[in-house]
Amino acid sequence: MLNLVRRPSPWPYALEDLAAMPEDSWGRELHDFLAGRELDYLPKYEEHDAYHALLGYGTTVTEELKLQAFMFGNGSATVAGRVLLALGAVVFPSKWPVLRGEYRRGRRSSPLRRFPTAALIPEPLDEVRFKMCIV
Repeated sequence: MLNLVRRPSPWPYALEDLAAMPEDSWGRELHDFLAGRELDYLPKYEEHDAYHALLGYGTTVTEELKLQAFMFGNGSATVAGRVLLALGAVVFPSKWPVLRGEYRRGRRSSPLRRFPTAALIPEPLDEVRFKMCIV
């Protein structure tokens, strides 16, 4: 349903483009993240996939909730992400301490929405994390 209203900018990188990037780049990390899980991009959510790689979150339910908690704390959460986080917190109250920690991690980082994700994909991952104050 969200895809009916979402109109993100076209993602400029094919998976083959990412594979050809330097090993220390965010793009190569994204490639390895997807390839290691035998995944392709989730259409219209390529930037979301890139955030998984940037922040070091996996693809389990818990890891997705951690990403959403980070994004909420960071001020960069989407409406759908906020809803997902709220539902996850209700269904998995035992995860609250972990989610609180990720929320705080997001608060300490620069707002991701202020950075041009696609333009930073070729950059060294450590430098991108430093620019964004990600610990």
